[in-house]
This record gives sequence, C-alpha cells and structure tokens, in this order.
Amino acid sequence: GYTEVDVPEPADPKPPKSAKPEEKKTEVKNEDGGKKGKKGKGKKKGGGGGKKGKKAKKVKLPAKIYIVDPKYEPKPGDSLPELGRKPEAKGIDNIQETIKKRNTEVGDMLRLMEEGDKEAVELWTKTKKWSLDEFKRVYAWLNCRFDHDFFESEVSETSRKLVIELEKKGVLTKENGAIVADLRKNKLGYLILLKSNGAGLYATKDLQLAQIKFDTFKVDKSIYVVDASQELHFKQVFKVLKLMGYKQAEKCVHLPYGMVVLPSGKMSSRKGTVIAFNALKEMLSEHLQKEYLNKYKGVWPEKQIQDAEQQLAVGTIKYGMLAHDIAKDIVFEMGKWSAKTGTTGPYSMYAYARICGIKTKVEAGEAKCELGKADYGKYITSQLEKDILMHIANFWNILRDCLSRNNPSPLCAYVFNLAKFFNIWYENTSVVGSANGDELATRLAFSQCIGKTIKTCLELLGITPLEKM
Repeated sequence: GYTEVDVPEPADPKPPKSAKPEEKKTEVKNEDGGKKGKKGKGKKKGGGGGKKGKKAKKVKLPAKIYIVDPKYEPKPGDSLPELGRKPEAKGIDNIQETIKKRNTEVGDMLRLMEEGDKEAVELWTKTKKWSLDEFKRVYAWLNCRFDHDFFESEVSETSRKLVIELEKKGVLTKENGAIVADLRKNKLGYLILLKSNGAGLYATKDLQLAQIKFDTFKVDKSIYVVDASQELHFKQVFKVLKLMGYKQAEKCVHLPYGMVVLPSGKMSSRKGTVIAFNALKEMLSEHLQKEYLNKYKGVWPEKQIQDAEQQLAVGTIKYGMLAHDIAKDIVFEMGKWSAKTGTTGPYSMYAYARICGIKTKVEAGEAKCELGKADYGKYITSQLEKDILMHIANFWNILRDCLSRNNPSPLCAYVFNLAKFFNIWYENTSVVGSANGDELATRLAFSQCIGKTIKTCLELLGITPLEKM
C-alpha cells in the first residue's frame, strides 16, 4: 500500500478562467488535394464496425508511491510516519499531525522574524552567529574570502515592499490573494512572490538582492552558483528582473553544479555515509602526512609542515572539485584526489616544487658551471621543448574558454598537461649538469618559465603552490 504524507508547497494560483487552451483544429484533404473541411471536437470512428469508441476512464495515481519494508507489517491506509515511529516518540499521540503542526510552527516563526518580532529575532541572531563563526573558520582554512556578505534578513521587509510596489505598477498581478508573476507566455508558468498570508519566498528576496547588486554595487554580470534543481527558479527570477527594466538581467547566469557523491553512491545521513568537514580534514591530514610529509619530520620546522599539510589538503579538494564538468556529479575518492600521479592537485603542485628546487640548486652552486647567457635558438631545439612552448602560448586561449563557459575544468586539464610535459622533459634533461654556462642559463630560464605558468594556473584555481614538497 501507499500513503501520501508529504505536505506540499503552496500550489501556484490557477490561471484565470478566460485563459482556456486553444482548440486544436486540423484540415483534412481529399485525395485530389482539395480541402474537405475542418475538424474540431468531432466523433472518432471506431475500428471495424464503425461503433463509437468508449473513452478510457482516467485513473488518478498518487504523486508519490512508497515501498514499505514488510517488517513493518503495513496494511492499506496505514500512515507511513506511524509505521516508522521510533521508541523515543512515546509522548507523541499522532506523528503525522505533529509533523504538520511543526511545519506550521516553522512558517509562523519565519513570518515573525520577517516582521521583526523581538524574541524571534534575538533567538535567530544568537543561532546565526554560531553558524557564521563556523562558516568563517572553514572558509579561512580553505583560503576563501568574501568582499561582502548579504543576509536574507536585510532584505526581508524591503523585498515584500518591492513586490507590492511592482504589483501596483502592473509588473506583477494578484491571484487568489497572492502576488505573482504570470510568465506563461515565456513558458515559465507562475512565480509566487508574496503568499496570501503576506510572507515572502526565496524569489522575493532574490529580486531585492539583485536590485541592491545592480544599483548599489553596480554589478554588470551576476553568477548564481546554486545546484541544478533550481534551474526554473532562476529562469523565472531573471525574467522578472528583465520586466523590472534591468538590462543586467541579460548577464545574470545560473551556474548549476552536480552533487558530491561517493563511489558507492549518494551520501546519506541515514546510512551514516555523510562526510562532515572536520572528519574530511582529519582524514586528509592523516593521509597527506603519510604520503608526503612524514619524511620531513625533524628536518622542517613543525609550523612549515603544518602549513604544507594545509596547502596540500586545500589543493587536493579544490582541484578535485574543479577538474570536472560543473553540471555533473563529482565522485569523491581521497586516494585518487591526493595521488602523486594523474590529474590531481598534488601532481601539479609537486611539479612546481621540483622547478623551485632546480633554481635553489643552481643558486647554491651545485651546477657544474657558472651561469652564462641564455641562447634559446641554440639550446631549445627538441620537439618536446617546442611543444611545451606552444602549450604555454595557448594559456590565454584556455583562460578565455574558461571565462566564456564559466567552467574552470579546462584550466585544470591545461596545468596537468603542462606539469606532465615538464616531468618528461626533466627526466631526460639535466639543468645543473649542463655542459656550459649558456646552456645552463637557457635550461634554467626555460624551467622557470614553465614554473611561473604552473604557479599562475594553480593560483587562478585558488591553490597556493608549495616551493618544497
């Protein structure tokens, strides 16, 4: 059996009665090509004997069908919440009614906050700080920064006033007590912007936030990095912004992204497979210490090891997240993401560290000869070296491609290939073992050119390269 227990979101207002779908008409031609007449809602001919075909009876199916484990011994009409009742819910008489009541209480609390109720706002301010402090700690560790933080609370009341004003101007309409944007002619349906009880929605606040960005911060292009399930929402919001007269609406972009999943599938709190940030940080720390940094204990200062560990961890995460098509799900595999070979952050970081090591050796006098004058025409002659120079010359094309597509993954592939080119070249070419000063100067400058390009790529990806690894 099944029981639909979800409380649906408020339905879009029904279209006005006058908005009837157009009746489809077809023209039927005679065999000689002449028109026989128009058919509208005519009788259908039955098969064979010409009897009227009976109209099939429509069967209404539930919006959702749940398959219940037999261990719960379900019977037709049973409430799913009651079947899943846990022992600790002894004091609750009716699970389903309690869920409905709590959903209502959540809505009431949101409304009180929007209206500026003192007690509700004080509680919200206190709990908000807990979250913000933790967010800031995580972002600081990831070397992420924000020039300005926008809070929904700052636009709750002004966004409602904006919508009411737009309705008065005729940009929006009122349907069944709610203020909506009728976007049917754009094939975007209805967008509710103010519910009949006066409460705003996400779209309400998005309009006001966009207005602040355009008018106060003079934003020309705005990229909304939100998951793919919100595609329709942003199409509707951008269309309303255009109706409001904002030319910048043409440059508003919804950048959808896939979900981070495990090789076994989606993360699930019920199955205990969700990886919290602190757990991820701990796992990475242990793994990177073992793979890269244990050999430097007692050689490097502890602070240097800790800093290297953090930058390696951040490089592992950021490269792993950005090296994929943004719209596809990202499979997190710590071993693969942090590997010394392959398309990983540590691989490109290690190539840069090797290049820095070459310069350090030359400056320390470990080369066979003194530095001379670089002569690229004489000493940069192999096909591999020419391929590397062509690859470096293509940097700006790759960057323009990333910008036009709002997708950094081509840059990840580019820096990986450059690091691979360098490793092949370095395995077959000795810089400190150069035969003369001019050859040494040429090979040193060539390697530093590769290193500078790798560093620029990594920094554009938000990764801080290490000079020692």
